[in-house]
Amino acid sequence: MNAFRGIYRIWATILTAAVVLQIFFAGLGAFDLADKVSSSGGVVDEDSFEDSFGPHIGFGYLIFLGTLAFLLISFGTRDGRRIYRALGVVGLLVVQILLAWTGGSVPYVFGGLHPLNAFVILGFLGSITYREWKAARAESPEAAPATAAPPA
Repeated sequence: MNAFRGIYRIWATILTAAVVLQIFFAGLGAFDLADKVSSSGGVVDEDSFEDSFGPHIGFGYLIFLGTLAFLLISFGTRDGRRIYRALGVVGLLVVQILLAWTGGSVPYVFGGLHPLNAFVILGFLGSITYREWKAARAESPEAAPATAAPPA
């Protein structure tokens, strides 16, 4: 059971870093697309859009698969709190994907909520990661403090 807690902690850390990278890919896609718009006279086709946001889209689905693995790992910990946190992450990722799918048709609502939800996901995963590393430090046996020699 302790091994699954260690895997859970490492996987939470990986997912947190992956979300940071995903936000980077979103910014990269947006500025790459803006550059294409300015260099093409304001017209960008669907292929150019896919080229710009392809890494963001593809990596987003990999993160979702990673959260499903996170949920499976959480079952191995046999800790209800960890399972519920993993379920929360999966739920937020499902909402994120739905916001992305519907963001194009209703950009002022769903499109605007997509990046905000990304930061909620980052905050939640960051909180889980912090909590897990703090608990691991508290559980690890610390070296006995050296005692001072008695005065002569």
